[in-house]
Amino acid sequence: MKYSRSNKEIIVITGAGQGIGKEIAKNLDHKYDVLLISKSLNCKKTSEEILKKDSKLVNCSRIIKYLKLDLEKSFDFIKIEKKINFKAYHKIHLILCAGIVDQYQEGYKYTSNWKKVFNINLFSNIHLINSFLKFYNKKQKQNKIIVFSGGGAASSFKKFPIYSASKTALVRTVENYSEILSKRNISIFAIAPGAVKTKMLLKVQKIAKVRTKSKVEDVVKFINKCLQINTNSFNGKLVHIKDDLSKISKNKNKNYLKLRRIQ
Repeated sequence: MKYSRSNKEIIVITGAGQGIGKEIAKNLDHKYDVLLISKSLNCKKTSEEILKKDSKLVNCSRIIKYLKLDLEKSFDFIKIEKKINFKAYHKIHLILCAGIVDQYQEGYKYTSNWKKVFNINLFSNIHLINSFLKFYNKKQKQNKIIVFSGGGAASSFKKFPIYSASKTALVRTVENYSEILSKRNISIFAIAPGAVKTKMLLKVQKIAKVRTKSKVEDVVKFINKCLQINTNSFNGKLVHIKDDLSKISKNKNKNYLKLRRIQ
């Protein structure tokens, strides 16, 4: 099936060069155009893999773009705008996966390390969300901003205190933004994927005992489901990929799942 740009949707994915971001990008529904952003040119490899899969499909004419952008050192939204004409889209979804952990043990003693982690895990997400607001309007049906929180927000992570603090701040930011963005018909929520086998987790496991609890395939399925359904019921909340979404939608407590602790 072909789609006109007038009713087309695009998904912008950060951290798309590896790990969870890459796997989500490779397994999205083919109705979505995609912009892949990563610190390295790994996002180019991701785009090539997607285009190779698409070439085997009939009438698949979607746009796949990539952008090498270091979100820690600079945030240049003009570079993003040059890649895609966002005004042409009916919906714009953000899936924000980019993140790093503390660079070494006892790094918390140095303010420079706090700045590095917070720049990527928190401030780059805030910059992106704020920059995209001009493209959203009340007439659009639900746009979604999906933010990956990581384990540090769900429970303390004493060997990675900066990471934990940044992810906790990110979840609270999502909660606060939900009150503002809902008026624009934007649903923003945080995802706790659990410990997924990625390069980041392998780095963590060298320092701390963390067992792999989630499969990347399950994360991908969960994200695809979130893109397909109305997510107002968990707007501003921290949702784990093993949560029963039908139960969440029935819970009327507005504080349910906000800045929660996950065992």
